[in-house]
Amino acid sequence: MRLSLRPIFASALLSFALASAATPTLDVQPTTTPPVIDGVIRPGEWTGTAHSDAFRQVIPVEEADPTERTEFWVTFDTNFIYVAIRAHDSDPARIPAVSLARDQDDGSDDLLRIVIDPFNRANDGYFFALTAAGGKHDGLIQNKSEGRFEWDGIWHGKASVDAAGWSAEFAIPAKTISFDRANADWGFNVGRAIRSKNEAMRWSGYSRLKSSTSLPDLGTLRGLAGLQQGRGLDFKPYASATRRSAPAPDEKRFELNPGFDLIWHLTPSLAATFTLNTDFADAEVDQRRVNLGRFPLFFPEKRAFFTQDAPLFSFAGIREDPLPFFSRRIGLARDGTKVDLLGGAKLTGRAGPLTLGLLDVQLDEHAGIESKNLFVGRAALNVLDESSVGLIATHGDPRHNGDNTLVGADFNYVNNRFLGRKVLALHSAVQRSESDWAGGTGTAATFEIDFPNDPLRLTWHFNRISERFDPALGFVSRTGIQTAHLFNAWSWNWPNSNRVRRATAFAETKLVADLDGRRLDQQTWLGYEGETAAGDFFNGQVKRTRERLDAPFQIWPGVIVPAGDYEWDLARTILASTRARPVNLRLELATGGFLSGTRDEYMVNIAWRPSARVELSTDWLVNDVDLPTGRFHLRVASARALWFATPDLQFSLLGQYDNLSESLGVNFRVRWTVQPGNEVFFVVNQGYDTSLDRFRPRGNETSLKGAWTFRF
Repeated sequence: MRLSLRPIFASALLSFALASAATPTLDVQPTTTPPVIDGVIRPGEWTGTAHSDAFRQVIPVEEADPTERTEFWVTFDTNFIYVAIRAHDSDPARIPAVSLARDQDDGSDDLLRIVIDPFNRANDGYFFALTAAGGKHDGLIQNKSEGRFEWDGIWHGKASVDAAGWSAEFAIPAKTISFDRANADWGFNVGRAIRSKNEAMRWSGYSRLKSSTSLPDLGTLRGLAGLQQGRGLDFKPYASATRRSAPAPDEKRFELNPGFDLIWHLTPSLAATFTLNTDFADAEVDQRRVNLGRFPLFFPEKRAFFTQDAPLFSFAGIREDPLPFFSRRIGLARDGTKVDLLGGAKLTGRAGPLTLGLLDVQLDEHAGIESKNLFVGRAALNVLDESSVGLIATHGDPRHNGDNTLVGADFNYVNNRFLGRKVLALHSAVQRSESDWAGGTGTAATFEIDFPNDPLRLTWHFNRISERFDPALGFVSRTGIQTAHLFNAWSWNWPNSNRVRRATAFAETKLVADLDGRRLDQQTWLGYEGETAAGDFFNGQVKRTRERLDAPFQIWPGVIVPAGDYEWDLARTILASTRARPVNLRLELATGGFLSGTRDEYMVNIAWRPSARVELSTDWLVNDVDLPTGRFHLRVASARALWFATPDLQFSLLGQYDNLSESLGVNFRVRWTVQPGNEVFFVVNQGYDTSLDRFRPRGNETSLKGAWTFRF
């Protein structure tokens, strides 16, 4: 029997054509009468602007008609892009509008989000969102779809709820975003979430496995010509005053830190930033975590100076390990204490098909380490339709007085039209370091296959890291190993069900071997998870762990784990209620073996939002571990209270405790946005020693910081 390939090729071409034809386009005209951004769409205010109501469901039924109508309008002038969105609702009383928090998209509120790709290259972009209560969310998009909430841009947005639904209005300054003045076609999307129905809809891109920040699935705005960035200068002076009750040996009791950032837009798409005496007094504190393993933990970056252009420094899709550049290495010592950043410069943006990120900073001396100059350079070139090839280089070692240099190259193949509408991504990279501290040359190689589709999802990641690989300005948890991390999942969907809407069975394994192929550790998960029509979530899994210890280590004071081979099983269950309710609960229960003993783990999170101005939450983690060499009980707890006097004035109180350090840390933070770009922070960090069953003050740091932005 003769097999003809023509029907197969014809079907693939038809699928590709249908997928391409589904991308919507909207022609935009400039306005001479800018709308008032107050969250109320008044009659005639948006007349004559580009308009669309062509939304389709993403959840629960892909490409189905939405149950509620949504429409939006877009226009612009030389300084702003304006967007208004009307979210009609047949039952406005059910609209949850309880969150005024900045960048806290936890599913509590109905949400309207716009996504912008000013270069229309489906590589990096921006998103801006408003909750029904008026809470602002924004961030950068990297690696084509990954949203980063750490970035806070200067923009204006208001929302209001009325008797027929709710509305949101946005004004995005041209000075806030990078763009190519010669390109009048921008990628664009609008997404809406209706929490009471667990329904999501978009103007473009209807796959449930892709977020609204998926840049290859954006529609197009045509005609955005004539936007200006003025002289292209942003001058941001700031000053902080800090008082410490118990300063460290290299710290002052009272310190006044004036400084500034100067941003010069060499072109609308390329910016140079100069910073002097950079200050991070306003940065949020890290979540407290206790490490029961042998290797370091990874904490996210929260400082605005580094998050501003973070996507431009991303490399090979690597999220944590082995990361060539990890900005927390700059300005933070190994024990977490702050190190002064005397000054520095950045050059970030795009020049044609080339994406650039250059950073050079000077660190102050600290803890016996001399003042250091640190450099990071990243360049990526767009190739093919959606892929890129790039280089990265770092120089300097902030941890030691020796020297360190790293170079790396990566290739990222992305196809968002694989077999019609599937996604396929291949990431590969090599890195080479020269380190005085590690004693020579080290290398790392990475390869990843990502097939994030429905019903089958595969993510396979492979690493080979030599013993002397040392990314002094990056992050690596373990060297001298080869790893294979394989995740496989199959999903079933019942979009019209009133009970379970989606279920997924998954199998995952992570294998760690030495460079000769000898197995060191292995973890294997088998499990399932599901989501109900209301948005409640459940997960059940079993995990088998094999671990080889070549040397004993202390897991808890007085508890030593001997060298040897260990194998154990652990079962875990996770239950989480939807955050669309005023009170929501997340519960994790795990029980089984641990090394040569047993382990019981409990984690409880409760959040309560009695109104749009108040949010209370608490977390409690319990680990009861029983080993032949000793028994211990780990307790980690935190409680947070948020109060919003207005959407622009936020009060936060956070307490964190663990019984290993026997310390309680209290963080009180006030953030007042006088207007976008002009902010005042008041931060108090107070520590308490609880080792004698009473609270003894152990150290206080109080800071007042003001920052103002002047645009020319």
